[in-house]
Amino acid sequence: MNRICVKVPKVYDWVTKESEFNTCLSLIECCTITDQICCDFMLECSSDLNSLWVDNSGNIPRSGTITVSFDEGCGDTLDVFINGSLAFSVGKGQTRSQTVAFVRSLEVRCPNGIGFCKGKYSLSIHHKFEKISLPDPVDSLECYLADPCGNRISPFSPDSIDCIEIPQENGRRNKKILTPNGDMVTLQKVKLLKKGCIGVEFKRHGQLCKKLVPFEFTEDLLLCAPEGTRIECEIIAFDCTAIIQTNDSCARIEVFINVCQSIQSEADVIISLEGEFCKPRLGLNSEC
Repeated sequence: MNRICVKVPKVYDWVTKESEFNTCLSLIECCTITDQICCDFMLECSSDLNSLWVDNSGNIPRSGTITVSFDEGCGDTLDVFINGSLAFSVGKGQTRSQTVAFVRSLEVRCPNGIGFCKGKYSLSIHHKFEKISLPDPVDSLECYLADPCGNRISPFSPDSIDCIEIPQENGRRNKKILTPNGDMVTLQKVKLLKKGCIGVEFKRHGQLCKKLVPFEFTEDLLLCAPEGTRIECEIIAFDCTAIIQTNDSCARIEVFINVCQSIQSEADVIISLEGEFCKPRLGLNSEC
């Protein structure tokens, strides 16, 4: 018999840890409605400001694009004022546009002279508002573990949930624990970051909707994990439940997740075994 050395993982400690946490997905969506206003203008040449459009609704639009054309009239330029301030000037026979975050008023000033100035203006005003988009009442919500692209994955596949040890200043801290039989043992405090994605499916107006909800949380464990060991995590059970929560100003899908993991501290060691190499008998494999 020969002595053979092999490298194998040695398990220093092994615990089963159940974790419960929740995350949520907002059902309030931001929508934009665009109003289009187009008009011709003919104004008497003067140094006074002439109002073309004023917002009297009391709701200030979030943004807007103003376009002004100066077709003909006295002088060579037309001054354009947005919200009471000079925004730009337009040459005769030209058109200019400008987009601003807030639109409250549009005014122009024709140069001094005799006669009239003519042109066109248009406004594209973007009103933003929030609306609640609830799933169909008769449809059930489904949640599952997903990859970052939203594809459904098995919770038991490798790396379905990232389990990463968080480095601590000066390494893992020791803590003395009194066991039930009265012995005093020294364990190490291990900090773990766990993160992944939950997919949620439901129907809205008969159309299938898929949402991705990233999550992450931290946990502290006490393990026999001396310097040189590594932490390995394996999911042995997974479950999630999704419900709708609503009130006057909020609507969301709340996801409750339960994960049970086998967590080990281990390191590679070299062991010596007695044995010898063997060869298969001839004819055992027909391809040989």
